[in-house]
Parts: sequence; structure tokens; C-alpha cells
Amino acid sequence: MEERHKNIKPIYDLVVKKVFCNEAVALQFVQDIFDLSAKSAKLIGSDKIFRANSNVGDDFNIAVDILVELDNHAQVIIEVQLAKQAFFMNRIWAYLCKQVNDNIERLKQNEKERLAIYKKLPPVYVAAIVDKNYFDGDDPISTFLIKEETRNTELKMYVDNDIKEMPLLKIVFLELKKYKLELKESYNKVRWLEFFGNKQYTSEPGEVIDQADDLLNVRNWTKEEKDMYDERTRQLDHHWATYAYAREEGIEYGMQQGRAEGRAEGIEYGMERGREEERGKYIKTMIRLVNNNILTKDIACEELGITEEEFEAYL
Repeated sequence: MEERHKNIKPIYDLVVKKVFCNEAVALQFVQDIFDLSAKSAKLIGSDKIFRANSNVGDDFNIAVDILVELDNHAQVIIEVQLAKQAFFMNRIWAYLCKQVNDNIERLKQNEKERLAIYKKLPPVYVAAIVDKNYFDGDDPISTFLIKEETRNTELKMYVDNDIKEMPLLKIVFLELKKYKLELKESYNKVRWLEFFGNKQYTSEPGEVIDQADDLLNVRNWTKEEKDMYDERTRQLDHHWATYAYAREEGIEYGMQQGRAEGRAEGIEYGMERGREEERGKYIKTMIRLVNNNILTKDIACEELGITEEEFEAYL
């Protein structure tokens, strides 16, 4: 299927941040994905979306961290991942717990009564938009709740004096690679897979999605935004090119060693030695990418299949 936009990737972190700066878009996304009846939404910490004279090494290496607060008190963290990470679930849990703790500390400063802290503590949800698959099965949208093990009863909470209960926890994954034309989900959800997956819309997406698409028009961006996006693209291209080169170089070296050592035992020895050389060069490449702030340490460990302690030993 032809891409909607040739020169822009909607899933890149800077683009996602720009899209959700539009609070109407953020509200529609939360309503569709979480089935929440909120009437308004505001982006928290919007001054951090595009910072002047930002440090590329700091801003471009971390996952998107967008916090949307709804008028029904709920808060939604939106995270985006391009590369698959073994510890991504741990990171989501850490972000979620930190936000809950931050809310408690804020309420402690503003509320005199301890009961008021629990009474006004908002639920925190997470939306994870991922470019790699994390779960088995063909469903592109996976929703996780806290439920009783045998009765399947969902755990809910009250917020302030709101009569309606709200889910205590809700985490939704959008796995973009699982998108296909014959999806059975509501189109209100499917259109976000098409939007972030850069697919052609299979139905009328609606006015708010049209607004989001307009934000992807580079001609309307500021020079700073264009420069930041170009730098982000160069870094990602360099990362994947280095990764591919390291693998190809190591494989070729191993095959040459195998041929040089002769048949049977010589071939096995050469291939084994080649694999060792390949891994050594690959480890050096990962170390260089981490030291140059192009790759995070946890991604490097996942690619190498080792722990952070083992990776530290190579440094």
C-alpha cells in the first residue's frame, strides 16, 4: 500500500510530539483508543516539546513521553518505540509509577487532609505506539486491564466525587506492523493505525484526523522543527546503516575464514572463528553507537543478547 506521506514518518518522536501538541487531536486519540468520555484534554509540559538550542544527544535518544490530562481527571502517557526493547514493559511501568508518585507529591503540597490525597488521586493510563510487534496473534490493538483472576472482575476506582467508576489501570498497545485492510476493530481505532503507520485511509478519517495530517505538512513547519527532524533522520539512518554493515562485514569474514581452512573440520573451525570475529566487531560497533549517544544502552544489550552488567564489562 502506498504511503500517505513520502518525506515524513508519522511515528518519529518529534512528529508525534508535534501532532499531540494539538489538544483536539490528543483528545480524539484518547477517546478513541481508551473509550473514555472526556470532553477536553490538555498537554502537560508542552514547553518541552520543542526546546530551542536543544541538545541532540539528549533529546533524540529517548522515547516519546507525552502526558495528556483529561477533564475527567484521568492522565494518559503516550509512548512511541521504533526498535523493539526487551525491557520496554519495565520502562512503561516505571513511567507509570513515577507519574502516580508525582501526583501524590503534588497533592500532598496542595491538600491538608490525607483523605483528600487519595480522593483526588487520578488514574494514569498508557498508550504505546510501537513499530515492532510485542505480542503473539494478529490483533494490532491490545488492551490490558487489572482483573480478578477467576471472576474476571475489573478493578476500578473513584475519582473525586465522580459517581462513575474508572479503570484503575489501562495500557493499550498499537502494533503498527499488524495493520491489514480487513481489520474488524472500530474504524475510530483503525484510523490511528493508518495515521501513524503512514497508510492510505480506507474510510473517511474525520475532521480531527485531517487536522493531524495537516500537521505533517513540512512546508508549514518552522526552521527549527525542520532542522531537528532532519538531524533525527540522519541519526537513525546512520544507526541502521552501521548495524547492517557490521553484520554483513562479520558474516563475510566468517565465510572467508571457513573457505581458507579447507573442508569439513576446517570449514567448521573457520565459521566458528568468523562468528567470534563477527561478534567482536559487532560489540565494538554497539559500544561506539552508545558512546556517541546514537543508541541507548538497553537497546544495545537487547541487540547483543546480554545484560547491562555484561555490556559494562566491554567498556
